[in-house]
Amino acid sequence: MKRTYSYAAAATLIVAGIIKMTLQASAQATLIIPTCLGKSVTVPLEGAGISLMHCWGCYALLLGVLTVGALLLNDLRHSRLRPRSMLS
Repeated sequence: MKRTYSYAAAATLIVAGIIKMTLQASAQATLIIPTCLGKSVTVPLEGAGISLMHCWGCYALLLGVLTVGALLLNDLRHSRLRPRSMLS
């Protein structure tokens, strides 16, 4: 896969994660969290803050940021390993 496509995929993950987190935070007046035993817990969103924006958007954003970081480190490593002419 070309580097350009990798950067585009990472940017798409970042944008999708931010959009999903924004929609999650603004769409509901209450947050319904399912529990392991089949029940659910209802949490009001008033004054709850940023902790209730947690959804799959968080993971998409994190994966996108980590991918961009890895690509940048890889580009930096390759730029340092390029052979240089002794005349320049």
